Amino acid sequence: MALTGLTWGVLYLAFMLLFLRATLGRRSACLALLFAAVPPAAFVTVTYVPWAYGEIMASCAATLWLAALWRDAGRPWQRLCFGISVGFGVWISLQTLMIALPAIVWIALRRRRATLEESGLALLGTLAGAAPFLAGNAGHGFPSFTQNWASRPAPSLAQVWDNLVWLFGSPLPQLLFYGFSGWRSPSTVIIAAYVLMAIGFVAALRRDARDRDAPVGAREAGWLLATVSLVSIGLYIASQAGSLRGWTVRYIAPLYVVGPLLCGIGTGALWGRSRWLAIAAVAAFLVPNLLLYSLPGSDARAVLTAQLQTDVRVREVLARRGVRMVYGDYFVVYHLNFDGRERVAGIPSVGAFDYLNYGDALPETGVRWALLGHYANQLRAWADAAGARGTTTRIGDLWLFVAQRPAANTAGLLAALRRAPG
Repeated sequence: MALTGLTWGVLYLAFMLLFLRATLGRRSACLALLFAAVPPAAFVTVTYVPWAYGEIMASCAATLWLAALWRDAGRPWQRLCFGISVGFGVWISLQTLMIALPAIVWIALRRRRATLEESGLALLGTLAGAAPFLAGNAGHGFPSFTQNWASRPAPSLAQVWDNLVWLFGSPLPQLLFYGFSGWRSPSTVIIAAYVLMAIGFVAALRRDARDRDAPVGAREAGWLLATVSLVSIGLYIASQAGSLRGWTVRYIAPLYVVGPLLCGIGTGALWGRSRWLAIAAVAAFLVPNLLLYSLPGSDARAVLTAQLQTDVRVREVLARRGVRMVYGDYFVVYHLNFDGRERVAGIPSVGAFDYLNYGDALPETGVRWALLGHYANQLRAWADAAGARGTTTRIGDLWLFVAQRPAANTAGLLAALRRAPG
């Protein structure tokens, strides 16, 4: 599963290089690729873990590359492959429309009348790429739309406005600079880098700067960047995906795929004015991001290593005590289902977060159970709500409560636990 993240990450970078080379030219493309290869930590997080966002970003980058080729030459293989990439992206996730729709408009504005004549092969490729999606939906009433909560529209204009406020208050800052955590934090340095690169980008826009071998000038790149931004934000705030609160960076992540355009062009313009200023902007962006990656030898890596050791010790105690069910916060217990190879069911305190229905699969009676969390007081409140007695042990930064008696009624136990305060 780790190979999944690595594979799609490499494909994302390969397609990004091809896209940047096809738009900005050789020199600016290499510069812009730095910002694709060392993105903000939140983008790395959502694209490396095996939950399909690496595939989404690779598909988006491939679609942009093929769009750039069609825009410039419009050869048959380019149009066919563009369609296949768009269709494949739809099969992976409707989120790829954040890139595909602006890409189609970009081509149409460039090719104008020839677009309709050339679109036949692209449409054929789209149907081929989306064939698994269409086959899986056609015979079942298209559940990807009717039963997919994320693709449903926001229920009201008030919710759309609330989604917009939330976007600029949490997911977007998290995506671009890992949120703002104080003036002395790495995010402040990254924001300063964005400001410098934006100044350079505006200067490049004013004179429509481009490399000698660049098919696209700064203004056209800026148009593409703005269009993707507007479509991404529009789809996000108008859908129920934008109504979900929490760490939802992944729902707006395609927007960063065009981010290297601004960074590359802006830094290139700074280089023409002052090489030291350009180097400072690059360093101010790359170094803090690298420090946030939890690389070997860092304090963050030491914390993660300690957490892994704690997880191993918890699983050892659970196996020794014959515990079959562990109840707690989603981020504390749900991974036990995977790490414990489903020998122990990790049941989240919020029932809606039991995505794979491990609670429903438990036996009705006779289940030995435990509580796991960061706070002993919380475990005591849960145990009191269930009327249970047992032993409480501290393991690393976690507290583990193991009940003396198995559950007489598993469903009733879960109901009692979820009624507990906190």
